[in-house]
Amino acid sequence: MKLIRYIILSCTVLIFSQCTDLTEEPYTFLSPNNYYNNGEELGRALVGVYDGYQREFNGYYKYIMYLEVRTEFGSPAYAKDNMHLWNVWNDVNNADKMVITNWDDAYDIINRANLVIGRGADVEMDESLKARFFAEARFMRAATYFNLVRLYGGLPIPESFTEGLEGLEIPRKSVDQTYAYIIDDLEYAIKNLPKKSEYDANDIWRASKGAAQSLLGDVYLTRGGMTGDETYFQKAKEYTEAVMQSAEYALEPDFKDLWYWWNTNNKNGMESVFEIQYGGVDKEYNNTHTMFGVNITEYTLGCYMYRRFGPSISHYLSYSDTDARKEGSFLTRFHTTEKGNPSHILDTLVFVPEDKGFYPGSRGWKTAGPGNLKFYDRTPESATLKKPQATSYVIRYADVLLNYAEAENELNGPTASAYKAVNDVRNRADLDDLPANLTKEQFADSIYRERGWEFVGEGLLYFDEIRTDRIGENVKKHVKWGNDEGIYMYVDAPLEFVPSKDFLFKIPQYDLDSNPALVQNPDNVSAE
Repeated sequence: MKLIRYIILSCTVLIFSQCTDLTEEPYTFLSPNNYYNNGEELGRALVGVYDGYQREFNGYYKYIMYLEVRTEFGSPAYAKDNMHLWNVWNDVNNADKMVITNWDDAYDIINRANLVIGRGADVEMDESLKARFFAEARFMRAATYFNLVRLYGGLPIPESFTEGLEGLEIPRKSVDQTYAYIIDDLEYAIKNLPKKSEYDANDIWRASKGAAQSLLGDVYLTRGGMTGDETYFQKAKEYTEAVMQSAEYALEPDFKDLWYWWNTNNKNGMESVFEIQYGGVDKEYNNTHTMFGVNITEYTLGCYMYRRFGPSISHYLSYSDTDARKEGSFLTRFHTTEKGNPSHILDTLVFVPEDKGFYPGSRGWKTAGPGNLKFYDRTPESATLKKPQATSYVIRYADVLLNYAEAENELNGPTASAYKAVNDVRNRADLDDLPANLTKEQFADSIYRERGWEFVGEGLLYFDEIRTDRIGENVKKHVKWGNDEGIYMYVDAPLEFVPSKDFLFKIPQYDLDSNPALVQNPDNVSAE
C-alpha cells in the first residue's frame, strides 16, 4: 500500500520553504497541515514540487542507472542492485523484482502539484503571480507524467489533490489521453511562465517559458517517433525552433564549463534550459556522485565514492581523441594522497581499457570503467561535509538543437538548418562538420551517435533508443561485444531478452495492489 502511504505523506508534509541561496540549501521543508494563507506560503508549497522531482528523477540514482545500463552507453560495475541482470534484460516481466521503484514517488510529486493548484485557487494574492505558480506546478506535473508515460504507457490521472483514502481507485487513461493532458499542461505553462531572462537571480532556477517550449518539443518528437505521424514532427520543429529563436540560450563555448567538476560557477548558465539544484545539507545533496563513483575515498575527489554503474567501455572507446567531450566527461586518472595532506601524492590511478573492466586494474583502477564526472563534486566542502552538490540538467540547449535537427530531418531530410544545428554541437566539441550530402537515414544515424557522445549519463539515452527504434539491435550488439571481448560482468552473461520500441515496464506489484482500478501491462515479448 505504498501509493496510499505516499499520498497521505504528501498531504501532511505540504509546505516547503524557499530559500535564496540555492548553492547552499535549494529545497527544505516545514510541515503544517493547512498553510495556504497567502502568496508566500503558496510559493513555499510550490518548492515542494521541485523537491519531489529532485529526489525521484534526476537525483534518484536507480532511475538513471536502471535505464542507461539497459543501453550500449552504460555498464554494471558491481552486482549490487542486480546491475548485471538489468544489463542483460533479465526477467523483464517480473513486477516484483525488475521494476523502477519510483511510481509511487512520482504520484507524490503529482499530488503536490495538484495541491498547489487546488488549494491555491482560493488564496488571495497577485493573480499574475498565482498564474505563474500554477504554470510552474503544471510544468513539473507534465515532466513527471512524461517520464512515466514513456516507461509505462497510459496512466491514472488524478483530477485533483487527495487528502485521505478517498478517490484513490483511479483507472488508467489511454496513451493518447495521457499525452493530451501533458500537452495541455505545457501549453498553459508556455502562456504563463516568464522567460528565463525575466527572472531575478534568486529565481533563475525555476521553470521558464523556454523550458516549457523545449519540453513540449520533446513530447511531440517522442509522439512522432512512436507513431510516425509527421504532424507531431512539425510541432516538435515549431517548439524547438521557437526556443532557438528566443535568444535566451546558447551553447557554452567550452564543454567543460557545463560541469561542476570543472567549473563550480556553472549553475543555471547560458546552456541550462532547466536543471535540478542541490545543496550541501541533509536530503538535498546529489547522491549520484556517491553511487556512480570510482570506488574510493579520496579527498581530492570530494565525497567518498561507491561503484554501481558507469559509462560502458565500448562507448568510451567510441569517442575520437580530439572530441572535447572525452576529456570533459570522463574521469580516467587521479592521484591518491596522504590523509590530511592532499598535497602529498602517494600514487596515480589510471583507467586502462585493456584491463577489460577487471579491477583493481593494471594501474590500480578500482572500478569497471571510467568515471562520469558529470555527477561529481570534488570541492573541499564535498570532501568534508559528505554532501556533494553538482547540479544535473533536465534540459540543455544542446538537446534542443539536436531535437530540432531530428524533427527537421524527419520532415525534410538533412537540410542546411538541420546540419547547422548538429554541427554547432560538434564544433563546440572541437569536431569537424558532418560530411555533406548524407542521406536521411545516414543523418538520423549521425544525430543518434551525437546524442550518445553529448548526453551520456544524463538520463536521456534510453528514451532515444526507444523513440528511434534502435534499442533491440543496439543492445544485442553491445552485449555480444562484451561477451566476445571478455568484459567484466559480461562474461558468460548473454542477452536474455531483445527489446523493441513498444517495450513497457511493469507497474510495481505493490503499487498495483494499492489501486484496485489499475490494470497491469501485458507481458513483453522478446523480438527474437
